[in-house]
Amino acid sequence: MNARSFLALAGLAVLSLVLVPAANTRDRPFSTSRLAVRPVIDPLVSGSTNGGGGQFSKVQIEAYRCAAAAGSAYGTPAGAMDISCNDAEPYRQDFNPDNELAIVVNPKVPTHLLAGSNDYFYRFNNSTGARQAIVPTGFFTSFDAGASWVDGQIPMRTGNGAGDPSPAFNARLSGNTAQTGWAMMAQLENVGGLGGPFVSQGDVSVSHSRDGGITWSEPVTAMKGKGASIGPANQATFFDKEWLAVDNNPGSPFYGRAYVVAARFLNALFGAYAESPVYFAYSDDGGLNWSEPKEISGSNPLCTFQNTGPAGECDENGFPIPEIAPNGDLIVHFQNGNIQSAWETPGEYESTLLAVKSTNGGATFSAPVVIANLEDGAADTPWSVIGRQTVTGHQIRWQSPGTITPDPTNSNHWVVVYNDNFAGIHDAAPASCLDDIPGTAPDYNPCGAVTDTNIYMAESWNGGASWTPRIALDSSAGDQWFPWADFRSDGSLAVAYDSNENVADPGGDRDDTFNHVLLTIAPRTAAGGAAVVTGREALVPNGAGRSPAEQIDISVTHWAGQYVPESAWPRICGPDGYSDPPITNAEGKDCNVFHGDYTGLAVGPDNRINIVWTGLNRFVVSAQIDPYTGVLHDGYAQDAMFARR
Repeated sequence: MNARSFLALAGLAVLSLVLVPAANTRDRPFSTSRLAVRPVIDPLVSGSTNGGGGQFSKVQIEAYRCAAAAGSAYGTPAGAMDISCNDAEPYRQDFNPDNELAIVVNPKVPTHLLAGSNDYFYRFNNSTGARQAIVPTGFFTSFDAGASWVDGQIPMRTGNGAGDPSPAFNARLSGNTAQTGWAMMAQLENVGGLGGPFVSQGDVSVSHSRDGGITWSEPVTAMKGKGASIGPANQATFFDKEWLAVDNNPGSPFYGRAYVVAARFLNALFGAYAESPVYFAYSDDGGLNWSEPKEISGSNPLCTFQNTGPAGECDENGFPIPEIAPNGDLIVHFQNGNIQSAWETPGEYESTLLAVKSTNGGATFSAPVVIANLEDGAADTPWSVIGRQTVTGHQIRWQSPGTITPDPTNSNHWVVVYNDNFAGIHDAAPASCLDDIPGTAPDYNPCGAVTDTNIYMAESWNGGASWTPRIALDSSAGDQWFPWADFRSDGSLAVAYDSNENVADPGGDRDDTFNHVLLTIAPRTAAGGAAVVTGREALVPNGAGRSPAEQIDISVTHWAGQYVPESAWPRICGPDGYSDPPITNAEGKDCNVFHGDYTGLAVGPDNRINIVWTGLNRFVVSAQIDPYTGVLHDGYAQDAMFARR
């Protein structure tokens, strides 16, 4: 059984319990599901509600705007600031989550910032236990270096779900003030039933703003999906993990060209996985029009494993990221699963990071080259209650690919930063353990993996033609995950990521919190060698009443207990000694299973480092009845956090 097959079966097993999406669809954040158990509700609090006065309407939600400003409630950029407004009315933004944060800086105005998120709007039927969500792409715009923010939503052309935000600025089309900046936001657009597991459409669209990110155009479709591709449809297509980049180098022959890439998932019979090559399109007018999308992931003799493709085709991919060197060279880095020689346990589907390069604005691309082989296969990590890979002691959905960034001082020097379980216990059980994925309570770990995910980089000094072996950036005890990186103008590197900062908690397993960490690395030379760390800072929220650490295992949304009954709680994630009256032993009940797939960092033309991530440091009460306690569910909200250094 190949890995794609057993992932599909794992998803279907969860579906039979709670109606979450199946298979390789990465349990999209816009999807909906039912509680695993039906609550017993007092008639006075039953019925359908979002807890606020606003209508559960896509049009009205898209028009909603609010604001956040530095101060005692939200914190400050010099510490760690919540930039997502927490208004209770009209849409209960006091508990609704923001995750998958990304950020960019206007190349002409370094105090002009644009960030994006998956921006959730929930509604609960507390009589039946059903929950529904509309998830547009959220935007956050600041004209004053992050001291104040406008928080709003990008329009959706069609569908009722978006997300996977990828912001950008176009310097060629921007004026010299923040208010005349040409901002862009790429997103996914989908149609999902508000009470069912299947999703159709799967488009990539791009919206633009001519006033710096306050008002936004109707999006333009850059890549068009078809059919219920998160579902059983044959030959349906779905684009996922799109990313947008603009060539803002005035000396480049392609100055102002915008590039968007995505993995295009194709279904075989009954919705089985067929392929997911990387697709590419470009725009020379700020996103008003796009070239015909084309496949660029190419072929390499190492790509021997095939579900449906011809020999050598590298067409089972995800998480593509494009970046542009000062001379206009374009490299797209992505995660690939075709290289069977990298699998230490047969059938575990370990990933390899690959890159393709274009020197002519995307007209042609090189064959893919290997950046790094990863220890991220199905036998390399524990699993979560929703059938996704995670890290030891948590339930978060974990991914390994990271990002790519070019050195502004040398167009031939590129860096890929990623996280990997190379230093942990992996491939420790016979291949038969794969048949038991995702495992059972309390640890959901059928292959006996113990993660020690570290932050690594690979370097290229010849324009991406070859890459160095892995170089450790942070090998601290415990786990580090979701790195993002960018260069300063002197060639020094800034990297930010989530990290277990206090591994030895009372239970002797893993810490039940994390902090987002900023690491700075001295400029590199082609001689290589170990990275020289010039600074490491745990970013601590400084708003009033906020936890100094992110409380990932006491979550107000995406909590494990709504997917499985008490007998199946993942007690491995704790917190140790956790109770939620009248539940005396509530370990595993409220552990977060999804806080996004990435975080963000961008260095501006002033060399200031701007960092965004999903924080869980503010304790709140939601509008959802907790079926175990009989009262409104509480925990820590997923907020959009920002720091500037």
